[in-house]
Amino acid sequence: MSTQDNNAIKLLENASSLSELMRAVDALEKNDISRELNWGISSSVTVSQFGLYLRKYGLLSNTKINVLYGNYDDPLGDIDLFLKNKVDHAILLPFFDNLMPSFEAQLVCISEDLIASKEAELRSRYRLALQKGESMKEIFLGTLHSMSPLIDFSGNDVSRVILNRFNLALREESRQFPNVRIIDAEDILGFIGYQRAFDSRFYFRSKAPYTSAFFDELAKRISLATRGFGSHFYKALILDCDNTLWGGVIGEDLLSGIGLDKHDYPGNIFWKIQNEILALEKSGVLLCLCSKNNLADVNEVLEKHPSMVIREDHIAVKKVNWEDKASNIRSLAQELNIGLDSMVFLDDSSFECEAVRQQLPMVKTFQVPKNLPDYPGLFSEIKKLFLAGGVTEESKSKTQQYRQRSEAEALKAQFENQDEYLASLGLKVELSLNLRSSISRISELSMKSNQFNLTTTRYSEAEILSMMDHDNFAVYSLVVSDKFGNAGLTGVVIVKYEGDKAVVDNFYMSCRVIGRGVEMVIWHQIIANAINRGYTQLYAKYLNSDKNSLVNDFYDRLGLSVVDQFDTGREYSISLTDFSPPPTSWITTKYVE
Repeated sequence: MSTQDNNAIKLLENASSLSELMRAVDALEKNDISRELNWGISSSVTVSQFGLYLRKYGLLSNTKINVLYGNYDDPLGDIDLFLKNKVDHAILLPFFDNLMPSFEAQLVCISEDLIASKEAELRSRYRLALQKGESMKEIFLGTLHSMSPLIDFSGNDVSRVILNRFNLALREESRQFPNVRIIDAEDILGFIGYQRAFDSRFYFRSKAPYTSAFFDELAKRISLATRGFGSHFYKALILDCDNTLWGGVIGEDLLSGIGLDKHDYPGNIFWKIQNEILALEKSGVLLCLCSKNNLADVNEVLEKHPSMVIREDHIAVKKVNWEDKASNIRSLAQELNIGLDSMVFLDDSSFECEAVRQQLPMVKTFQVPKNLPDYPGLFSEIKKLFLAGGVTEESKSKTQQYRQRSEAEALKAQFENQDEYLASLGLKVELSLNLRSSISRISELSMKSNQFNLTTTRYSEAEILSMMDHDNFAVYSLVVSDKFGNAGLTGVVIVKYEGDKAVVDNFYMSCRVIGRGVEMVIWHQIIANAINRGYTQLYAKYLNSDKNSLVNDFYDRLGLSVVDQFDTGREYSISLTDFSPPPTSWITTKYVE
């Protein structure tokens, strides 16, 4: 990136005026940006500045956001407009006081019949709009909110009661659609404050109530919820120890001298942070230690300190030594078999943080604040990187699965050859067709998988559901288990039927099960199903990316023939009756339809 671009990025992050932000956005969008997305904005008030902030956060994730504005107060018509213009993502922002002129001010005098009528109207409008947008990848629906804080502190505020009633109606309608996500507008107002969020002058003059501060925070939350508009998926939190997990230096202060007492400062801050870290681990984040320390000292804290929340069982991998941290982080990535760009690093040393930023810019790096009371606030931002995009049930607490993988690797050394080792694992694969209960996990795995991903296509929950409902698609998912435990749903094959061909739309797997043969064993059933449906040919495609070189010859190894080769990949084909995948006698399979 040029010096000019670096300056534009800094201005993007620190712009003090709308004109500065516009200049920075315009300058950066002139660059060649590989990722480009179309977003639509629909609202019952004027939100003409909001697109600028979406573009800002898109650029911070190396994504160009093209914005299409809908018409005034027409959600159904806007969805129609978005679909016609190939907009895959939409934001719907209804406004409470716009349900009728000065609705909020009249609530005390309005009859229950009128309120019920307005609720029914609200439900109907947004139900129809969301139904129309079922094929879109993602729709964000903002909740309604008041334009002023709570007035009646007894909790019986009339406007708040009705507001909650209407928001419940919106949430109930949205639950029917897997591609809809709620954005809590009241929470944004609580975070930035009502005075900073609204400008009543522009509301009364031009129906434009929101300030730049509101738009900035809303766009930031949408960026977080979409994991940087689909540009990243963080999997591991890499932690220093001294003055990061506890106060002080274990090599100098010893076990009894480090700060971790939950009742006293500063130990209470580190104890709180450890509880936050443990909650992340329970949500599926891999925890790793990367500390310049004596391993025995760190192990003693993990095992013996009475106030320690994080224990050995919560750590996936440790690199506790005197090597430089950038090298250790590279080793952690290799051992976990994940990309460096899926890692977040937390350290108290400005020297260590800057070294990692310089050598590993793809690693998201945070420094523990010098002012310790600011530490919980910083960690709150770290949590958002992992949790704002959502967590599926199957993604929770992955540490044990990675430990199982390490045990399997250790066992491997005891066997003379790979076949004997694989046979010893007791591998089992359960292949399921159109498993609706796992739609969230199937979608999530497409977002996370990079190394074993034949086309790097990402699928929303709505797209997975649509394919399962369509007779021309088959969504296969596989669950892998062995003597060490169950690895969960770790692979997906999506087949599209066209003419006389079964076309592999994509095949992606978790890196945790690569190299065991499960990628070969599933094809017998998939081919049998295609033949039973009357298809004669199998087609597949490999599209190369920066990260999937691991599978650049997968279809060759599977036995398919190249029919076309181009700059970005290859196309393959084979007659279904001639197809015979490599043998995998060490795996037991079960098919569930």
